[in-house]
Amino acid sequence: MLLFFTFLSLIIFADSARAAQNIIIEIPEVIYAGKNSFPLSSVARITGGNSKTRKILGGLTLFSDGRTLSRQEVLRAINQSDASDARIELYMPSYSRIESPAYEGNFTETPPEKISRSVQDLVPLIKNLSAWNGGLEISSNAPVPDGKLIDPPSITPGTGTVNLRFRDSNGKVKSLPVRLTWTQNAMIAAHNIKKGDKIRPQDLISRPMKITRPGVYASNPNEIAGFVAEKNFKQGEPVTLKDLTSSNVIKRGRQVKIIARYGPASASVDGILLEDARPGEWVRVRRVDDRRVTLQARVINENQVEVQVE
Repeated sequence: MLLFFTFLSLIIFADSARAAQNIIIEIPEVIYAGKNSFPLSSVARITGGNSKTRKILGGLTLFSDGRTLSRQEVLRAINQSDASDARIELYMPSYSRIESPAYEGNFTETPPEKISRSVQDLVPLIKNLSAWNGGLEISSNAPVPDGKLIDPPSITPGTGTVNLRFRDSNGKVKSLPVRLTWTQNAMIAAHNIKKGDKIRPQDLISRPMKITRPGVYASNPNEIAGFVAEKNFKQGEPVTLKDLTSSNVIKRGRQVKIIARYGPASASVDGILLEDARPGEWVRVRRVDDRRVTLQARVINENQVEVQVE
């Protein structure tokens, strides 16, 4: 599904008075491009700033290897443009995967032959926008509009409602409010677990759970086997990640994936732990590709940390 996306490349934590002057560029993890070169506007959502600067940025030519578009390529194009002095926030992963559909269109557009009036036909598209591998149910009181989905560019798993926007062949834009129900297989206590007990695979059973945000429950026993319970869990109670701690210290210098959450979007980038820590603890991390950027992040497991971008 996170990013924010290159929140860690150009993002500047500005106060609300200055944020209105920002230009935000959002590129999801999966984009649709039929060629090795294409304009930025065909794969990105560009908002903020003024129309002249947005037009300059939208017309930038990007080059790919046909399989992925790199963050560095987008930064190169921006830095060489007439808009390089603008206050820009870029949200995208290190690499966005390129799909080559049998049509030319915007990264959020659906192929005409797949458009349907059934809201359930939108499930694969929403899961793609959110990079979600769990269960998803969609409901709405209105029919799906004709045309192609153009917004939003990404959706955070757990989001309860979202407004989908479609553009038809005449350029008319219509909205469809939908309700989303997200589920995942969560680990449940197979019997009473006492505080201080080390979790074993046989202590857990799997059960579908509704979620309101990702990262609350482990999805398989191997993720938390060996962790220590920090509270008593009753039989049948979901085992939450925040109430577990690892018996093993994750050492300073370990490379991890930094996951950032920014409103309805998410992104990830490689980072390095600057301190020893256990899952659930807060720790300083540094980006691999920019030693100047240091962040406070909560350790999810030995391979992931999470930051909240306000």
